[in-house]
Amino acid sequence: GPPTAPRGAHGVTIRAAGPADEDMVTDLELRLIRYDMHFGGPVWRAGTASLVREEIRGSLARPATWTWLAEYGGHPVGLLVAQPPQDSGWIAGMTSTSPAAYLQTMFVDTRERGTGIGAALVRNLHARLDAAGVAVTLLHHSQVNPLSAPFWYRMGYRPLWTSWESRPATALR
Repeated sequence: GPPTAPRGAHGVTIRAAGPADEDMVTDLELRLIRYDMHFGGPVWRAGTASLVREEIRGSLARPATWTWLAEYGGHPVGLLVAQPPQDSGWIAGMTSTSPAAYLQTMFVDTRERGTGIGAALVRNLHARLDAAGVAVTLLHHSQVNPLSAPFWYRMGYRPLWTSWESRPATALR
C-alpha cells in the first residue's frame, strides 16, 4: 500500500520551511552553534550570524526545500536541515552505498528535549528519503555531547569513522 506518514510527537507539527521562515531557522541554527560551543565544537566569530543567515536565505529560496521546522503551540521548537544527494558529493565517498544524503543540522529546543520531537524530525526525513530512493544518510555529530551518540544510535545510525583531537595540542606533549 501507500507509505504511511511517519509517527510524530504529540502536539507537534513538522512542516517544510520556506523563505518566510528565515528568522526562525536562523534563530534555531544560531542556538545550535551556541549549544555546540559547550562541547568544543564551533567558534563564534563576529560574522557568524550574518554568514549563517546568508546561507539559510539561499537554502530557503530553493524550489525544493530540505529544511523542516517542528512547531509546538505555534512556536518553532526544532529544526532539521539535510542535503540531497546532488549536494552531498563532498561526503558520499565515505561509504560505498549510494545515493547518499547528508543530515546537516538537527536541533531541538533545550526545554523540549526528550519529548520525541527530534525523533519525529528524523523519521520525517527518513520517510522522504526512502520515498526518493536515497540509500544512505550520513551525518557528523559531537562525540562529547552526552545526548548525541545515544540519540543517533536509537535513530539507526552507526559510526563510519571517529576522529579525536586534543585542545590545546600541547596537552599531547
